[in-house]
Amino acid sequence: MPIHLYQSRKVKRYLGDHIYMDSPWPEEQIDPLTIWYVDVFFINRARYLVLANPLTKLTFFVFKYSRKTHKDFLETFHQNLSVSIRAGGIDPTLYLQKCELFVPYTQTNRSATAHLSRIKQDYEYSIASDLEEMPVEIAENQFNTKIIRNPCSFGGPGFDMPIRRFHHELLLRRWV
Repeated sequence: MPIHLYQSRKVKRYLGDHIYMDSPWPEEQIDPLTIWYVDVFFINRARYLVLANPLTKLTFFVFKYSRKTHKDFLETFHQNLSVSIRAGGIDPTLYLQKCELFVPYTQTNRSATAHLSRIKQDYEYSIASDLEEMPVEIAENQFNTKIIRNPCSFGGPGFDMPIRRFHHELLLRRWV
């Protein structure tokens, strides 16, 4: 099962189409848990990627992204997502085994893009200030661990943590 990745024109300049290993799938064959939206923001001219699943709003960062430092984007995706999932007390191996390649996703989702914009605004300043005090790898792991417990609204009354939602969806699919 592939990862369906939506990237805006802005991000496409940095990731490109070479990361895709298949053509887009029909909408009815796509599992919403395998859809990921990606956006980019800059701190001191360095690129930072933020990725989110629109169903669960599980979000994680890739700090200081460039094609030179991250030659295999799928491996980078797996590493950073597994840090976030493990921080929530979930074993990521079964989910990551199911997600072995990238496929372009073309459907826009205003909720997902609004969530990414809010995350960028909320975390940009704290990331910039923390990077002055600690190495990039430690800061990246720290923020990927912290962001999974950031309460989000899911369209109904109340809030929930994205990692709980993600775990619930994994249980429904028996991927845990």
